[in-house]
Amino acid sequence: MTDIIPLSRLPASYLPALADLHCATMPTLLTDLGKPFVLRYYHLAQADPSVVALCALKSISTSPELQITNYELLAYCLGSPNPSALNAQLRSPLPWFAGRMLKIAFTRPGVLFQLAQSILSASAANTLQPGQIELTYIGVAPQARGQGIGKTLLAAFVESARSAGYASVALSVETDNPAALALYTKFGFTITQTFTEGRYHRHRMEYPINR
Repeated sequence: MTDIIPLSRLPASYLPALADLHCATMPTLLTDLGKPFVLRYYHLAQADPSVVALCALKSISTSPELQITNYELLAYCLGSPNPSALNAQLRSPLPWFAGRMLKIAFTRPGVLFQLAQSILSASAANTLQPGQIELTYIGVAPQARGQGIGKTLLAAFVESARSAGYASVALSVETDNPAALALYTKFGFTITQTFTEGRYHRHRMEYPINR
């Protein structure tokens, strides 16, 4: 049985597994920065009341004596009405951020180039309209694909966004990601424009919630 819960209810002990799943399913700049940044991102997202985020979990073992149930993390999604502000929080605390960036500069300097390129080529296509929330990330574990979990999670995200008062959902997806494009198109998202941002070629897609 698969349960879908808000990220705010996910025990902190599962956040490292969520960071691992993100890194395995989301080849974006955040992943390129490394697991410490991904883990920090989800800690921040969990504490941000404006974030709409969900996790799909499957029970794998139960200990009645200890009243503990262990879960396998199957999928996740996260959206924000202000993704840039959430990303900006990664720069705090400054000593932590500076130390991590210095390490990247010595071990993976190409990532810093990608970061600079992404900042300099940021597209106006990502601008959110009033009443709009951006679905920033959604991923399904490889072993859970083909079971409809992505569609179920997407529907749950849209319903959560509706309950939070949002009028529409926007997202950006790589043009060479046919599986994601098929999921969004079948659900009802439409492409509003296509643009280039850094090394990524993307479609901007939108879904009006109250239609």
